[in-house]
Amino acid sequence: MGTENFSLDELQQWMQGMLIYHVPVESNFGTNAGAPVEDIVNASQRLSAVSHLDIYRYSYIARLRSCMQSQFSALTYALGNELFQLFADQYLDTYPSESYSLNTLGQHFSSFLEETRPDKEAKESWPDFMIELAGFEYTLSVIFDEYAIDTNTAATIDTPDNMLVLHPVFHLLSHRFPICNYYLEFSQGKEPELPFPEESYCAVIRLNYKLGLFSIRAAQYFFLKRMQETHSFEKAKTMLINEKGIPQTEFDRVWPEWKMNFIASGFFIEQPGT
Repeated sequence: MGTENFSLDELQQWMQGMLIYHVPVESNFGTNAGAPVEDIVNASQRLSAVSHLDIYRYSYIARLRSCMQSQFSALTYALGNELFQLFADQYLDTYPSESYSLNTLGQHFSSFLEETRPDKEAKESWPDFMIELAGFEYTLSVIFDEYAIDTNTAATIDTPDNMLVLHPVFHLLSHRFPICNYYLEFSQGKEPELPFPEESYCAVIRLNYKLGLFSIRAAQYFFLKRMQETHSFEKAKTMLINEKGIPQTEFDRVWPEWKMNFIASGFFIEQPGT
């Protein structure tokens, strides 16, 4: 048939289909959907057309595997390379990459692990940890790429409380396992053991395109969450006191330490216009 009978779009769709699905994407490839490999790819003296295509296919798959391991490095450690690769290959077959960017490759990995968990009849705790860890690692990649204009003034210890605003790239996460501590230990080159279930809270901030991860207490999570929702220090404080039953005197006692630590970690900026 010859490639002169194909538009550039058709060739791209054909190549995508053969690499991902091993067959052309018929819905996008029109009348040339059934074109054999020999009509598109030239053979050589040493390799057939199919063998040439397989070189690209295996390289493409290897690239996807590498991206998955990079995006889920802590999960790779937790599962072990061999088991992680098995899950990743099954995931890539179920959710093949359809984006121009590989940044979203692992978008459905956490839900895939939930769908395929091996203990559906008699649930164990370790799959829950792996699922939470996968979701956490993908969330970190999303936060890293989050769009935000950072032209704000960092708060200082002298910034009045009612002028404190949370940083524009600031996220609060809660888990049923100590996910943040596990990830931090792994990132520091330690070899953490699989943890037992334990409710945990984490703050993630991006400063100068570097992520900061901080384990926080339940009361701090509640307070910061209300600040995030209400954009008001006073409202967040009142809600913490009223809803969590923390006496005003107790809050007044711990707040100076909280404020110092939060500011040192970059959580707060000064309210624009101040």
